[in-house]
Amino acid sequence: MNWKSWRRPSVGFAAAALLSAQVLGAAGTASAAEGDVEVHLLGINDLHGQLDTTSIVADKAAGTAPILATYLKQAQAKYEHSLLFHNGDSVGASAPISSLERDEPTIEWMNMMGFDVGSLGNHEFDQGIAALKAQLNGGLDPKDGVVTHKGANFDYVNANVIEEATGKTLIDPYVIKEVGGVKIGFIGLVTKSTPAKVSPAGTKGVRFLSVEEEVAAVNKYAKELQDQGVETIVVLAHDPASTKEGVTTGEAADLAKALPADSPIDVIVAGDNHALANGEVNGKLIVQAYSYGTAFEDIKLLIDPKTGDVTEKSATVTTTFQEGVTPDAESVALIKKYLEKHPELTKPVGTTDGSVTRTDAYNNEAALGNLIADAMRTADFGDNAEAADFAFMNPGGIRADLPKGDVTFADLAKIQPFGNTLVKLTLTGAQVQELLEQQWGTNADGTPNTKTLQISGLKYKADLNKPVAERVSDLQLADGTAIDPAKSYTAVVNNFMAGGGDNYKVLTKASASLAGPIDLDVFYAYIVDTFKGSAITAKVEGRIVNTPLEGAEAPDADGPATAPSAPSTEGISRADFVSKLVEALDLNAVSTPSTAFTDVAADASYADAIAEAVNAGFIKGYGAGKFNPDQAITRQELASILANVLKQQLPTVNAASVLSAFDDASSVAAYAKTPIAQLVQAGILSQAQPGSIMPKGTVLPTEADAVIELVLAASAS
Repeated sequence: MNWKSWRRPSVGFAAAALLSAQVLGAAGTASAAEGDVEVHLLGINDLHGQLDTTSIVADKAAGTAPILATYLKQAQAKYEHSLLFHNGDSVGASAPISSLERDEPTIEWMNMMGFDVGSLGNHEFDQGIAALKAQLNGGLDPKDGVVTHKGANFDYVNANVIEEATGKTLIDPYVIKEVGGVKIGFIGLVTKSTPAKVSPAGTKGVRFLSVEEEVAAVNKYAKELQDQGVETIVVLAHDPASTKEGVTTGEAADLAKALPADSPIDVIVAGDNHALANGEVNGKLIVQAYSYGTAFEDIKLLIDPKTGDVTEKSATVTTTFQEGVTPDAESVALIKKYLEKHPELTKPVGTTDGSVTRTDAYNNEAALGNLIADAMRTADFGDNAEAADFAFMNPGGIRADLPKGDVTFADLAKIQPFGNTLVKLTLTGAQVQELLEQQWGTNADGTPNTKTLQISGLKYKADLNKPVAERVSDLQLADGTAIDPAKSYTAVVNNFMAGGGDNYKVLTKASASLAGPIDLDVFYAYIVDTFKGSAITAKVEGRIVNTPLEGAEAPDADGPATAPSAPSTEGISRADFVSKLVEALDLNAVSTPSTAFTDVAADASYADAIAEAVNAGFIKGYGAGKFNPDQAITRQELASILANVLKQQLPTVNAASVLSAFDDASSVAAYAKTPIAQLVQAGILSQAQPGSIMPKGTVLPTEADAVIELVLAASAS
């Protein structure tokens, strides 16, 4: 869709906020034909054991199991015919209230809620196949040997994971549920990238179907369902998908396109990337409801009871805002039971000023990354040896920031929720060099995939303008001594990395390996022993000094040369924001879309808008001729662009003075300090949270609309 044929909905901002919580699907919602059975499929994805975690959505509290339970129970009470499902990653990377009990509390909660069917996500494989089976079928947990799982009281399905020993699917590929006199079939899938997302030990003993095999399997099982009289078929595919400007893309959309146009598949439920999806692709409705229990999907199906066919389908994604909602009493009691079992979860172990964060850890050294790596290096492996020479921490394993104020064990567990085992490896200096080079990978589409290791015991420089094999220089010990390529050193990593996870394949070639304690235990002990209940401190010290891509020294109008590392999939993309802005300003001076950016195709739906913005001087893009159109826009990028729009209409400010009101002022990039200060002074940009401007936080669509409206008012004054 070309942006010039797109029009921003003429709704007030209160209504826009409501729409962010209630998102209607692409299909119609007319009343059922006489005799049709109306069924509602109520579902969640990517809960990740966040039973007691409150999330912030659109500046409001959302989520927790008791709140989610209330929403789901109210929906069930409203409908005559409904089924309850989850679409994978219900466990794994969990909050400590669940992870400390091997995720049995989450399974117990789902049993209590009466879930009807679930699918496997990649995180169900975190602890290996034996642990997965214990969670699903019951039995003593093979990892800790303490927790006894009761098993799930509902069906799990998966059709694309094959057990090598038997040649059959790991669990049943599909299940049939009957409700309101009609039959519905559920086929399960998990993202094919699972082997790259979990430790190699997690998928030992199974293989994942290729794209072609997966499509063939879905067709095969759909035919089997039809042979059993089932014409309404839902694929619970823990595959990423997102919907932007009415267009749904991602792995789940690719699956829909690969299926025949007349396929009996009616709905594909997506997951994994924690995004919103709600649209049709090749006749299949694709839906995803964010993550962490902050939303649920309500898929409405009208089914002809005679033929079993779906006559209408649509979906609503509802945000589980806490305000005005009474928490479910059963869920509250369950959480209370496990909190009483683990009083350490609420006991402070220190405090922070809010500056110990993982900010930009995928690209650069981060304060929290340094703290974790330092803790890892001190780990006791029972070998009577001194501390290891080095420690390396993968940025994807750092799942949260240290909060401002009191820090509890629960906060530490949210940062390192996987329960990974630390491993001491013996590596040569040359292998350490190779490890650092393996930080810079490439995605299948040719785009960079950077996973900068957080380090302890060494330092180096990297020139990002050079080929990967030539980037690292001045590789030294912390005291400045050069690392000898031929000498052997000891290095602590987690077992995920030691197995070659995240492409750190050189670690599998270590000359010696020794398994040790759990990463969280080491982190907790280090915090307690080092800071003794007082202020927990860490900072960026220059362990990693990157020379950015050429042109980055003079920042662009809208961002630094390297993109933010882990954008929120809930935020509006850079292309979508520019499209909204250009439309609102009614710019129409460029006749030919710009192809100045190598990642903006001339026929892209947003190409015209980007060309208009470049022509008007609002944007310049990143270094190396890229715009990163699909990257979620950050608040500081937004500020930089809008400052270019308003130019002389913004006040002259003392940026340092204005920003001093915010606790995170030091994290504002140099290029964005004045624009943010000007917009704050002009009343256009407000704090994201009390005392925080969150410069690298992503921007929700409703916030983008509101800010653009304020810019229009300012430009007209």
